Amino acid sequence: MSQRLKFRAVYEKRDGWYIGYIPEVPGVNAQERTLKATRESLTSALRELAEIDPDAVPLPKRQS
Repeated sequence: MSQRLKFRAVYEKRDGWYIGYIPEVPGVNAQERTLKATRESLTSALRELAEIDPDAVPLPKRQS
């Protein structure tokens, strides 16, 4: 069964580019010309990492 996880993403705009990364998952980042494209690339990078090395993607802590 597949589980949907939520991660906090950080986006910055620099010199006409959007940069996105997930602080809790080193190496998962993206750079694109639009915010939408950056979100899509970041999501794709996270999914690919989870397929290649599931242990590299930490499970978010449950909020009580």
